[in-house]
Amino acid sequence: MGKNQTSQIRESARAIRTCSRIAERERIIQIPNILLSVKDASVAISVSTKMVRLLIASGRLKAVNLGKRMTCISLQELTDFAERQGCSVVLPSSSLLFNNDRREKKKRNTTAKPETGSVNKTAKCRMTPASEKAPEGVTHKTHYTMTEVMSKFNIKYGRLYEIRNRYQLASIHAWGTTAFRKEDVDNAIARYDEEQGKAQQEAYYTCFDIMQKYGLGKTQVRRFAETHGVRIKKAKGGRANLYLKADWEAARKKAEKTSASTKAKRT
Repeated sequence: MGKNQTSQIRESARAIRTCSRIAERERIIQIPNILLSVKDASVAISVSTKMVRLLIASGRLKAVNLGKRMTCISLQELTDFAERQGCSVVLPSSSLLFNNDRREKKKRNTTAKPETGSVNKTAKCRMTPASEKAPEGVTHKTHYTMTEVMSKFNIKYGRLYEIRNRYQLASIHAWGTTAFRKEDVDNAIARYDEEQGKAQQEAYYTCFDIMQKYGLGKTQVRRFAETHGVRIKKAKGGRANLYLKADWEAARKKAEKTSASTKAKRT
């Protein structure tokens, strides 16, 4: 082989090496500097996340720890590892390289121009809130809401539920809640108070009132009323007794004079 042929071969080999270096440099430049999560890296090289973590622990795959549970692998490192193993890298569509829709939406929102034109402050919103909707003919003058009933008559929800079921109060859906006709509610509350003896509380004692005032037991109250002829009125559907105040006070004063068991401190 002559010198000319040898020099040509050397020049060809040198040119091939130069071209490969340039191609390698271009390849490195074209790969973007992106950090992938462990999950994206496992999908890119078709292995499990556990395998990726084992490769990182063994030092075969370099990773960057950005904080607690934030281990990332650069795309360049993953590509080099895949080439050494003779496989290719296929980036998932969920990676940051392709998932730019959310960032673009944020940019659009921040650069959005304010609406132009005059604002009609008296106009109603297109979507009327449920708290403002009511059937035709239903107004706050003709109907109570549940909150209004409990507030006006000073009752709890359980008591209102009992009255509603006992007197079969008709209800409708208005203003985003349950509403009742005022006339029906007023009549039902009046009947309930009468049955419970609340309307006669000015003229009558309840058993609890006497027990609290005179320090007596429930049986003592009943026996005293039966012995001294105190007029009794049934309440709560016959389950409770109301004692006439005038009769009770008169019987009490009489008993203080004749009975040694009646203590003056209870008066």
